[in-house]
Amino acid sequence: MLQFLDLFGKQKVNLKTSIRKSYHWRIRQLDHLERMLKENKNAFCDAIRKDYKVPASAPMCEISAPIAIIEFTRSQLREWVAPSGLKGDSSYEPYDLSISEISDSSLILLLNPVIAAISAGNPVVLKADRETPATNAILDNLLPQYFEPSDVAISMC
Repeated sequence: MLQFLDLFGKQKVNLKTSIRKSYHWRIRQLDHLERMLKENKNAFCDAIRKDYKVPASAPMCEISAPIAIIEFTRSQLREWVAPSGLKGDSSYEPYDLSISEISDSSLILLLNPVIAAISAGNPVVLKADRETPATNAILDNLLPQYFEPSDVAISMC
């Protein structure tokens, strides 16, 4: 529990003290997530098969769907972060720290809120679930290779 509170505290400080996350920061984070999925496709497929006990073809969908969502988000992001031009309109600011929980549902449902949080300029903590040890392990190993812990991290509590 202390590890989670430490991660949460560090990301909260980062959120409160940092300047609005730029369009380029958000794109970079989406690129990191996409690269992590593509470069480790086989490892993710193995983890999904172990944790979710799905047919051999299902893991590819669990990886392909978030990649497609990232591609769509990337294509729309410039428009989403642009001020609307309405009187009193200000630039969009990150709202808060996002926590996404790994559960026995799917990798798609885990990563959808992560993609949304990153595109909004928010830091993310993924909370591991003891029901998905293989997915936890791969994310615990890979996230620090692709993201700064103050941006995206996993808590194994």
